[in-house]
Amino acid sequence: MLKTEFFDIAAQQGFYGPEKGGLFGKKDNVRKYWEDIAIKMNLRPFIHEILDRKGKLRVADLGCGSGEGYNLLLSIPNEIHSEHREFVIDKNDIELYLGVDISENMIKTGKEIHSAEKNVKFMQGDLSKDHSFLQEGPFDIIFSTYSSPSHLTERELINLIKRIAETHSNKICIVLDLFAMYSAEWPGYWGNYSLELKEYNMTWLYLPERREPEENEIYKVKFWGGKEIHSKLGKIASEIRRNIDIYNRDRSILIGRHIDTGAYNGNALKLRYQVNRLLDRDYRGDYDTLHPEIGFLQAYASKAKEEYARIEGYANDWNTFINFTKALFRKDDKAVKQFIENTPEFIAEEMKMLAWLVRNSNRFPVVDFWASVYGPQLAAVLRNLEMNLPEGLGCGHGIMCNLIIE
Repeated sequence: MLKTEFFDIAAQQGFYGPEKGGLFGKKDNVRKYWEDIAIKMNLRPFIHEILDRKGKLRVADLGCGSGEGYNLLLSIPNEIHSEHREFVIDKNDIELYLGVDISENMIKTGKEIHSAEKNVKFMQGDLSKDHSFLQEGPFDIIFSTYSSPSHLTERELINLIKRIAETHSNKICIVLDLFAMYSAEWPGYWGNYSLELKEYNMTWLYLPERREPEENEIYKVKFWGGKEIHSKLGKIASEIRRNIDIYNRDRSILIGRHIDTGAYNGNALKLRYQVNRLLDRDYRGDYDTLHPEIGFLQAYASKAKEEYARIEGYANDWNTFINFTKALFRKDDKAVKQFIENTPEFIAEEMKMLAWLVRNSNRFPVVDFWASVYGPQLAAVLRNLEMNLPEGLGCGHGIMCNLIIE
């Protein structure tokens, strides 16, 4: 099938139209308040450095869809609140935003949405063989979000990075969000380093209905592990005789899209749905269904010991916070005290904050304290656990790969 077929259908059906948000769909709460935040915080230090160095940004967004990356850039918050500068950049800081996508419908939609923005351009192109977008360079940042570059084979992606390096004598930051090999969503792919692309589908778009994908909804992508990224992309530096720094971050551990469908592991967990509820001020969370039950992964642990240990450790910390929450709301002060005293300092500090919220709930004049205050904060704590993990191993739905070519 053509590479664009399913994405064209999705665009026509409205999945790439105006934001709807909520408990399901492309722009659900986890996407907005967890994944987008992770991407923004990943990009923020690079943008600061560039603005300090040259004052303006030239950006290329590969696999841009309808240009959502432009709005993402404009909504990266400053670390410290300022009444004069809420976000790191505004429209005047972007000299050029160039969106590149293979889908004609995506490009058409992007042009319509951003028709009034004079610094925004779109270009249709197949990045597996067409690098003509580089003629619009040089760029300061070239980024690709939500696994878009995984539509390229290993060789195609390496060739793309080489071409970027060859056409940029300046310092260039490349941020790639790739499908991660060691996600709990697809343990059958763990450790499989063949050059062949592997199956993926987007049937999560149709949740809460669960159905098998149609033929035109299945396509092939490349899954990457953290060590593989360092091994494969690290060799480029010697070939181009440039210094390349590589740093990876895992994204969406245990709340990836197919965690809820169980399509590739046979163990639907509904964790993303429950976190979506935590992040929605109209819904209460469900204690019992917030537990990540990952025992089924033990059968695959020997294929990826370090990666499995990362997932298991994160799941254990997650469960600790859910059990702590149960103790808080049943007012078991002895258990709360034991949790705080017997956990690492960074976890204990988060627990103290959650305990303060519950014990001072009368200070929050809301209809539902859990839904409006505690639930969103618990979700933020679970997100912080992930974002504070060391170098990414490819254990989430995606792995953000940062390459700095000096």
